Amino acid sequence: MRWILGILVVLASAVAVALLLMFNHGNLAIFWPPYRVDLSINTAVVLLIAIVVLMFLASKAFVQLISLPARVRSHREHRYRERALAAFREATVALAEGRFARAEKQSQLALHLPEQGGAAALVAARACHGLRALDRRNQWIERCAQEFGLKDQAQLLAADCAIQDRDGAAALAALDRLQPRTARQVHALRLRLAALELEQQWQALLPVLSQLERRQMVAAPAVAALRLRAWRNLLNQTGTDLAATKSLWRQIARELAYESPIAESAIEAFRRAADFSAAADIAERVLRKRFSGTVVDQYAGLDALSGREKLHNMEQWLQRWGPEPALLAALGRVCSEQQLWGKAEAYLRESMAKDDSPGTRLALARLLEQTERSEEATGLYREAAQTQRPPSTSRQAPVINAASSEAR
Repeated sequence: MRWILGILVVLASAVAVALLLMFNHGNLAIFWPPYRVDLSINTAVVLLIAIVVLMFLASKAFVQLISLPARVRSHREHRYRERALAAFREATVALAEGRFARAEKQSQLALHLPEQGGAAALVAARACHGLRALDRRNQWIERCAQEFGLKDQAQLLAADCAIQDRDGAAALAALDRLQPRTARQVHALRLRLAALELEQQWQALLPVLSQLERRQMVAAPAVAALRLRAWRNLLNQTGTDLAATKSLWRQIARELAYESPIAESAIEAFRRAADFSAAADIAERVLRKRFSGTVVDQYAGLDALSGREKLHNMEQWLQRWGPEPALLAALGRVCSEQQLWGKAEAYLRESMAKDDSPGTRLALARLLEQTERSEEATGLYREAAQTQRPPSTSRQAPVINAASSEAR
């Protein structure tokens, strides 16, 4: 429909011009000695319009001719830009797919676009890390920081690569070079947490873990497990320093302090520091809340406590928690130390009836040997030796071999 209206407009315009020219009878005389040219007004108007049109077209062609080099240059830049963008997209996809060699190659092509050069350098560094080309990886990281100005991003990548290489010291050194604002970001805190765990810097790890917990950036079970591990290791590192053990014990939250794994380490720490009353107090508090076979064994092994006190408390726990095998075995050992041979043998045999462990057999064998029943003791020694579990022969596959098999 639109082209029909266009034709009608053109025809109407032609008719209007023709009618206008019908009533024009004037002449135009052009003198150019010794020549004279006579033209009608209509012809002169047509020629004038034609000259104007030709001049316009000629000027436009001249402008196009002059701007040709610039347009060619712009076309080439546009083509390079499109190629660089396509190369960057391919590099990102190849990195996600694990095709590290192709990712590095495409990243080099993506450098033709200056504004994406830093991102391309980061992708290339990550790809070189996947290829284990560490020298090229470090060169890309250095180039990203110096040439493209992405210093914090380069340090974060260096820290991440160091953590994957199990080099916590290098990761911490890279993270220490971050600006304060970047160092407070979640990703930087996660990397610092992993690096501190690798370096077993448990005292510095706990504040970082608390920050991530407040932001809910770490799963609750992982937070609980890592916090327990940190406190246990800190308690194990106190040695025989009683003041350090007490100071550390006061720093632990009360709702966490008597969790079995931490309490076990605390009892052992106070025992090493020769504060047996504190160790016994922790054991008694734990066993008032829940039963722990390890805590019972630790309590029974506190030689500085009086035997009567230990027997009294352990018999109360027996009434509270019932005939648990670990508790019965511990009672048998304590009774044996007090030379209560009958009660000791009864407790040990009841424990063996519930859980026939090699340790209980050995304790009973020693008891029988002390009571001059050598033949029975020899049989128990032999049975205990036969029931010892052999050490596990399974080995974890090396990380390098596993990684190379995945790459293939």
